[in-house]
Amino acid sequence: MSLRSFGIIGLGKLGLSIAVGLSTQGRLAWAMNRGLEQRNAAKFVLSPSLPMYSSIDALPDPPSSIILAVSDSAIEEVSGQLAEKFGKKLSDIVVIHCSGAKTRSALVACEECGAFTLSLHPYQTFGIATTKNFKDIAWGAEFPPNEPFRTISEQFAHDMIQALGGKMMLLSPMTIENKPIYHASAVFASNYMNVLVGFAAEAARLAGIAPEQFLPQILMKSLENAMAGLKQPSGKYPLTGPISRGDLATLESHLASFRSVPNGHSVMRPYCLLGMTTAEFAHSQGMITAEQKAAIVSLLEKELQS
Repeated sequence: MSLRSFGIIGLGKLGLSIAVGLSTQGRLAWAMNRGLEQRNAAKFVLSPSLPMYSSIDALPDPPSSIILAVSDSAIEEVSGQLAEKFGKKLSDIVVIHCSGAKTRSALVACEECGAFTLSLHPYQTFGIATTKNFKDIAWGAEFPPNEPFRTISEQFAHDMIQALGGKMMLLSPMTIENKPIYHASAVFASNYMNVLVGFAAEAARLAGIAPEQFLPQILMKSLENAMAGLKQPSGKYPLTGPISRGDLATLESHLASFRSVPNGHSVMRPYCLLGMTTAEFAHSQGMITAEQKAAIVSLLEKELQS
């Protein structure tokens, strides 16, 4: 199979990033997005001569591969629409979805028309649409189980991912069976990190300091510490702070200060919820005793209920 031509359906941050990467290599045949706003935005970063469509009904005959960069809930619907539109013309065409939570089975309608179906998920966060998002990242890959479909699909995926600057990582049967948890791990690493930074910034403002001046270095050091933990065979993370020491007095002072300032309640609840989770984590890491954990959880639960 050739990497000559791709069509891409969905021009959100992920889809547009892929489209730009393929377009710069002359491999993008067309793009499709229902929303006019996203199509117009895409025209600023894609070639003006690139055919762009607003519906599957308007698509020309399929290129060698079609990428579905649509929402998880739309994958099966779009797969069915492609099967209805093209039928046996999908025979030997590669159809890919990029969901981290859905398995390859979401493309069953295309597979029944003879398509090679793949699930290729870029393990990355896409705040801004850019090909830099793909540099050195892992792509979780799921292929058809039977030969020769598996080998052909694997080579195709390897070439595509390498062309975008990433690394193909074959998902095990266990991971495929628990793919929503695989996706949740990415949510922890990306979405929840932004939430933590947002609350840290809000607490900084409540204390009267400028987040942009105080937070960058501590955030970078914290991420560096966490990355060091990833490399430890023991899975131990260098957690610091009052909870890692079982320091109730400092926690009580935090809570008292939140109560005393205007709008302190805006961070009180997340502080308590995250604190209880951190106490569980600190105990699992052997940093605090069961008694210390229980005391911390009790203190924070009491605050939440007050």
